[in-house]
Amino acid sequence: AIGGVRIFKYKTLDEALNDLIRLSEAMTYKAAGSGINFGGGSLLVIDQPGMEKNEPFFRALGRFIESFHGRFLAAEDIGMTDDAMEYMAMESDYITGLPYAFSNIGGHSHMCSYGTYIGLKAAAKYAWGSDDISGKKIIIQGYGRVGSRLAELTAKDGAYIVVADTNEERVQQAKKDGYAILPPGKVFSEKCHIISPCAVGPIVTPENIEKLQCEIIAGSSNIQLTNEDDDYMLKKKNIVYAPDFIINSGAVINISVERIGGYNKEKVRHKIENIYDRLLSIYKYADDNDISPNQAAIRYALQRIESFKELKGAYLGKKNSNN
Repeated sequence: AIGGVRIFKYKTLDEALNDLIRLSEAMTYKAAGSGINFGGGSLLVIDQPGMEKNEPFFRALGRFIESFHGRFLAAEDIGMTDDAMEYMAMESDYITGLPYAFSNIGGHSHMCSYGTYIGLKAAAKYAWGSDDISGKKIIIQGYGRVGSRLAELTAKDGAYIVVADTNEERVQQAKKDGYAILPPGKVFSEKCHIISPCAVGPIVTPENIEKLQCEIIAGSSNIQLTNEDDDYMLKKKNIVYAPDFIINSGAVINISVERIGGYNKEKVRHKIENIYDRLLSIYKYADDNDISPNQAAIRYALQRIESFKELKGAYLGKKNSNN
């Protein structure tokens, strides 16, 4: 199973457990939907007052991950840093996406942002008949590692970028980078072409859907919808939704290539670029079956999972005794 390590201030244990289950499910769909041969999981740490997140803490976390003997591959998620990942790697061989100073691969955020960009273009193609986003107003909610790179990629295509973030340092960085700023509370009521959620989900709630004045939602956040079928509300408003576990699968694709057969950046980019056609085929399936894109994406992932169960009974022929 591939999954992120997340440190977050949850209000209750039930809230953390719910997030753990939904993230694990989303990662399972993501792995299956992206065509890689891994499962999905998640590891959450409830951030509490007075918790010392230092070297011994992260090395202990690394030992815990090592105890699964490879059944769980850990990647960086919210609350983690490059130093934290390095400390965990001192105790476990199953830490992925280490910074360039520690490996020749680097973190996964650059590939996640590239996959989100590819998926955003596919959503534009479906919605408008063209993936040209020049002149389109895109609101990027969350200006972290992925959101900032996505802003750069879309701005190069001529899009008008507006950034919203609750972190003042990130807001100031976005200003320095030349982007317009929007208060976080106005993201879902602002008129625009595309909203790109790149912060902690779920954020595309029924209440926010009522306010929407956009044409597309395409972002990198995990678990963007409050419920799996909430994008039926988007469908009724003629808003195109890019299923999160399809569009943000660049990171798990990067991990799969890292772990199997030796890392090749061009191979990763080629696999990530398949997100474009995969998403368009999901939109077609949704239209043909009169269902929402998210439900179509879930069926796509589940069909692949179910199909592999049939491999158990596959006849492989008689082995040659000389081999």
